[in-house]
Amino acid sequence: MSGHTDGVAGAGRGVEADEGPSGAQPPGGLVIGELNGGAVAAGPRAEAEVSGRQIGRPADTGAPSAPVVAPLPGGISIGRMTGGAAASGPDARATHRSEQFFEATPELMQALLLLRGEPGELRTEAALAEEEIQATSRVEQGRLRRLATLAAQAAGSVGGQTAAGVAAQTITGMLA
Repeated sequence: MSGHTDGVAGAGRGVEADEGPSGAQPPGGLVIGELNGGAVAAGPRAEAEVSGRQIGRPADTGAPSAPVVAPLPGGISIGRMTGGAAASGPDARATHRSEQFFEATPELMQALLLLRGEPGELRTEAALAEEEIQATSRVEQGRLRRLATLAAQAAGSVGGQTAAGVAAQTITGMLA
């Protein structure tokens, strides 16, 4: 495994803990080229959990992904993992409970201002995003995704460069 290892690997189990009674390794397992946050676990009843809060997108290292190596049958192969959770093995479990927030940029505030004149659910969702920003100086990723979807739908139904279309482009750009 190369790169950063901010996550949990193996949930505190040693190699011998995953070996069967005959000492042979069970098939499967995890092959990860680069782990930059997140949690992974492999083996019988392995558990991996990641929870927390992140502001902004994960930083792009700019490095090319490590080559993906095929795992043993029943295993998982990941070239680059930036957050999330993965588990492999009998009764293995992976849980991802992180929340991601985005800072209120001037571009986002302008997009929300454009949406004040839009009808119905789009205006309501934009108002909720503004309230969240006023209270916390940031907005939750899920709210931004809903807002981008609603704005894109509104722009698509009208066509052209409407306020909803401009806002959809701005918000989608933040999420990409």
